[in-house]
Amino acid sequence: MPIKSPYTTDKFKPVALTIAGYDPSGGAGVLADIKTFESMGVYGVAVITGNTFQNDIVFSGVSWLDKKEKDENVALIAERFPVKAVKLGMHKNLDDVLHSVKLCQRFFANAKIVWDPVLAASAGFDLNIKIQKSSIGKILSSLTLITPNQNEACELGESKDAQVAASNLSKLCPTLLKGGHSSDKKTSTDYLFIKGKLKNKYASSRIKAAEKHGSGCVLSSAIAASMATGDSIETAINKGKKYVTGFLKSNNTLVGYHRN
Repeated sequence: MPIKSPYTTDKFKPVALTIAGYDPSGGAGVLADIKTFESMGVYGVAVITGNTFQNDIVFSGVSWLDKKEKDENVALIAERFPVKAVKLGMHKNLDDVLHSVKLCQRFFANAKIVWDPVLAASAGFDLNIKIQKSSIGKILSSLTLITPNQNEACELGESKDAQVAASNLSKLCPTLLKGGHSSDKKTSTDYLFIKGKLKNKYASSRIKAAEKHGSGCVLSSAIAASMATGDSIETAINKGKKYVTGFLKSNNTLVGYHRN
């Protein structure tokens, strides 16, 4: 049945959904995603995958939510909100990611899906996610974009060379390889691969004292927000890069400010 709610009109902002973990410090996870959505002119809704125990420098653990709880939350969101884009963040395992993807396909068939594959917390906590090739293929074939950092790309793309790994992943899904963790101390370069080939590079000078907790979450959610408005992948990446640059420059602490 069609959605009947006041949020389906052209006068209401486009809606983006984040399905990710809850970080009580507000630097990462759904809180950071919602701040980003709102700052990008998109209305944000959220479903959490787990409650983390952390601040901006310490991650001591996570309590995962049951799949049934996630199902109920997504179904209720779908009754009222016409979600145009979804950002997937921290999940318990790849099976849980695939479950979220299937929920999105069921309830938001035309939504763009961006996956930021969190395999380890920025505070150093390893989530011990096992990589199953069969699950990766099923997930990637349903996504609009995946945004791994170099370590994540190597693990998911089965290569010690991050660019080769990203190229492998992009045969199933456009892949934005983030350059923040590269060894280049002067320049950070992100690489967009599509169908196994390098499509574009996004190079920028490294910002002094700009390390931020949750910057990967912010970039992927900014890209998803842009897609919610109808932007193409490359336009969304450019807008996302611009947004996260402002976020990184916003102050000298480990948590950034979100501004319009």
